[in-house]
Amino acid sequence: MSKMFVIITKGKDDLNMVNVAINFAVSSVKNAGATVSFMFLGRGVENLLKNSNGIKPIADGIDNMKNAGIDVSYCTVSVKGIGLSESDLIDGVEPVMGGIQTNKKVDNGYSVITF
Repeated sequence: MSKMFVIITKGKDDLNMVNVAINFAVSSVKNAGATVSFMFLGRGVENLLKNSNGIKPIADGIDNMKNAGIDVSYCTVSVKGIGLSESDLIDGVEPVMGGIQTNKKVDNGYSVITF
């Protein structure tokens, strides 16, 4: 069984690619039996803004990932780097340091897939 660490770096201006990444992650678990983790990194954290017009489908996608057994996280360094606050983001997504999280996943045999 494969292990994949899916990282989304596309911002809120590319919601289609964000949805592709989420659907890829869920489908990999459901259809291929993969073990998947997911992280919002860089501009990808913009997709978690709770006051965004497009937050409903993102929140639904996060729920779908969690229901499929996917751990979902975001990079706190990215949040600060683009001038946001963690209080600006929706609840229910684990805050991590992106570089450390990626290193842990690679050390545990995950292949990194970026969108």
